Amino acid sequence: MKLMKTEEAVGHVLCHDITQIIKDEKKGPVFRKGHIIRPEDVPVLLSVGKDHIYIWENNENMPPSRRRARSS
Repeated sequence: MKLMKTEEAVGHVLCHDITQIIKDEKKGPVFRKGHIIRPEDVPVLLSVGKDHIYIWENNENMPPSRRRARSS
């Protein structure tokens, strides 16, 4: 895992769910673990207070089932 600025995380893979809570209206995941961050996701992440997020690092020592492909 690596902590990264949200604006710089496009193309990387989230390593945990991101939950949005709106009192008396909504509580649930906005993005799920494994989601590849797209440019249009950045404003949503920032709106739920995620200025920095944890992403998966591409690690050759990680078992193949845990590796994630990065989008260009």
